[in-house]
Amino acid sequence: MRQAHIEYSASDLDYSKAAKFAANLARKDVGLGEPVLVAWYDRRAARMSPVIEGADLRTRWRDYGVSHGGRLEIDVAGDYEFVYADSSEFDHYEECPYINIRDAQGSEYICHARLLKDRHTPTNDACVALDEWTSKLT
Repeated sequence: MRQAHIEYSASDLDYSKAAKFAANLARKDVGLGEPVLVAWYDRRAARMSPVIEGADLRTRWRDYGVSHGGRLEIDVAGDYEFVYADSSEFDHYEECPYINIRDAQGSEYICHARLLKDRHTPTNDACVALDEWTSKLT
C-alpha cells in the first residue's frame, strides 16, 4: 500500500478538516480511479472505523483497510489516518426503480417510481403500504 503524508501545523485541525484534506488528496491520486474510504483512525479521540470491539486501536483499522482493498494510506499531521481503496473495479448498480415515500398522515409506502405521477403522493397502482414487519425488509 502506498503512503502519503499531509503536514498541517495549525491548531484548528479536527477530524472533519483532516478527512477533507485526505479526500482531496485521494481524488487527485492517479492510482485510484474512484477512491473510497474504507478505514480511518483518529488518534486524538482514540476512535477508529470500522469499530471492531476489543481490537487494538493502533493497528486493527489499518489491517481492515489493507484486507479490504486499501491502496493508499494518508496520514494527516500524525493525528489522523485514512485508508482508501479504488471502487472503479466494482460493477455499478442500475438505478433502483423503487422508492420509499410517506403520505400526509405519515404512513410509509414502497412504490414503483416509474408508475407514479407525483413522486410525493402514493397511489394504489404503484405503491404498497409498509407495516412494522415489511418496513424492516426495505
